[in-house]
Amino acid sequence: MKNILLLLIEIVFLIVGGCLVFPLIFVTGVIYSFVKHVFFKFDYSISKQLTPILRSMTLVSDGLACAGAGELLNDFYKIPKHSLIRFGKEYQTISAVTGLLKVYMNIQIGLFKFLDVLGKNHCVDAIRKEEKVYYDIMCKEVIE
Repeated sequence: MKNILLLLIEIVFLIVGGCLVFPLIFVTGVIYSFVKHVFFKFDYSISKQLTPILRSMTLVSDGLACAGAGELLNDFYKIPKHSLIRFGKEYQTISAVTGLLKVYMNIQIGLFKFLDVLGKNHCVDAIRKEEKVYYDIMCKEVIE
């Protein structure tokens, strides 16, 4: 019963925050930034104002894809169920998990070559510092 209640609370937060409040803040912020820099400061810079927005949108969609299709990707690429590194964690991207699989589990999946089109060593570079520290410790413990 407690799990169902927690799930319902998550759904309410998703509806209120994810569907109403956050999109409103996003649109307001983009319009504000555009108007401020174009009409008042005359210094609109794509690299300062637009690139971070696009980058954030890409990370959000990548994270959603990883969480939503995690089970599918794990089954398709035959990632062992007992594996420490798997697709589907809500705070990771597909690129980062692909890089983690290569670096720490020595598993190179077909997605690796496809994602490296985005840049040389894209998947390995997508691994955050916190993830490197965590998996350095965890993989070392598993080996010992």
